[in-house]
Amino acid sequence: MGETRGLTGAACAAALCLGPGMAAGFELDPSWERHLTFFGASMTENTSFEILRFEVDWADSYLIGLAFGLERQIGASRFSWGVEGQVVRHFGEMDHWEFNVPVVLRYTPPNPWIDSFESFAYGLGLSHATEVPSVEVERTGESQRNFFYWKAELEFNLPNPDTSLLVGMHHRSDGYGVFDADSGSTALSLGFKRTF
Repeated sequence: MGETRGLTGAACAAALCLGPGMAAGFELDPSWERHLTFFGASMTENTSFEILRFEVDWADSYLIGLAFGLERQIGASRFSWGVEGQVVRHFGEMDHWEFNVPVVLRYTPPNPWIDSFESFAYGLGLSHATEVPSVEVERTGESQRNFFYWKAELEFNLPNPDTSLLVGMHHRSDGYGVFDADSGSTALSLGFKRTF
């Protein structure tokens, strides 16, 4: 408990010290695009590979989240990269907070297969849960609070040019044995992104 409070305090202090300077730096550089995303998801009892094969068994657990991201184009290519911070609240079978920080790579095709399709993104980073997720324990018999996190999402344009719809996967994983517990979880998500 004391260790958690210490880590939380250190993170808050770092954010207070570094946040204003970083924000000011990005404010001066218009090449960085800022966005805010609100998303919700339903947890599953499946691996990500099973979901890609359209095998989905829903768990009685859900989440809502808010994410702030910064992205910039990579040279003259159709790729961009950035970083995102997520605050997630679980409810239903689970009742805890989750914090994720992925680095995101995004590709925007020149000729999308659907007119409304905007981009595909993949993000990889770290995840911290304030409690050991019970859905992960029920699925594999074990889990832990800190894991790798990745997301994969499809972005679709909406009538408002600064707003888009996101459909994707929200995934926590031990990284094929990098973390001690052999576990993980996958949720299917739907979100709305506002660029500014």
